[in-house]
Amino acid sequence: MSRYFGWVKDHQKLALAGVIIGAASLLVATLGFGRDLFGIEFPQANHPAPTSAAGPSASAYPPPPASEDPTSGIPESPSDQTRPTPTGTVGPTPTPTPEDSPEEISVRYLDELDAEDRNGGYVKGLVTMGNKPYDRSVELSCNGTDTYFIFPVAGMRTLDVWLGIDDNTPGASGLVADVAFYRDSGGQLDSNKVAKLGPATHIKVNITGTTQLKIRCTGRNANSGRQANVAHVAFGRAVLTASPR
Repeated sequence: MSRYFGWVKDHQKLALAGVIIGAASLLVATLGFGRDLFGIEFPQANHPAPTSAAGPSASAYPPPPASEDPTSGIPESPSDQTRPTPTGTVGPTPTPTPEDSPEEISVRYLDELDAEDRNGGYVKGLVTMGNKPYDRSVELSCNGTDTYFIFPVAGMRTLDVWLGIDDNTPGASGLVADVAFYRDSGGQLDSNKVAKLGPATHIKVNITGTTQLKIRCTGRNANSGRQANVAHVAFGRAVLTASPR
């Protein structure tokens, strides 16, 4: 008999549980239907936002420290800073050698000078001898008789020239000019030189101690020796220096 009442009680419990479950299901269905049909919003419990699978937000951590630039502390550019004025002992001023002294390197050209005395004409400019041009030149007009020119050359020691007759001299074929150099006292400085058509002759005349240089020239026929006028006896690139080259 007791076993029967136990069975009845168990079935009552199951029946009651079924009623409770059915009521709960009806309540849930009623709430869902009301929200969908009438737009009713029901309060929800405050729950923390789920954390993403990637991990906590970056804002949860303090910002990382500034990266250490390996070039920090190095000046941007040497030009951006003022260079300090170097200090120290200044080296001694080099003593000029004889080659560097003003007297030894003094150079003048004959075309810079004007004849202080003469009995012939002369011009300055570019000349051509043997189809080769020579700038800084002087051309003398040498007559059949003695023609001279006196130039001031105080302090000079050497006259360096290319001697000849300008290629463009009219009627100069077969003619030459004898040229001689003299110092103040009248003594001849060197042997006679001959100016002629064709390639120029390079000559150097030692004029040390000469204040006024006298140049004498006489034109003549190369074959007969008869005197003749030669209009353009050229001193090509005539240089006066204070020391022999």
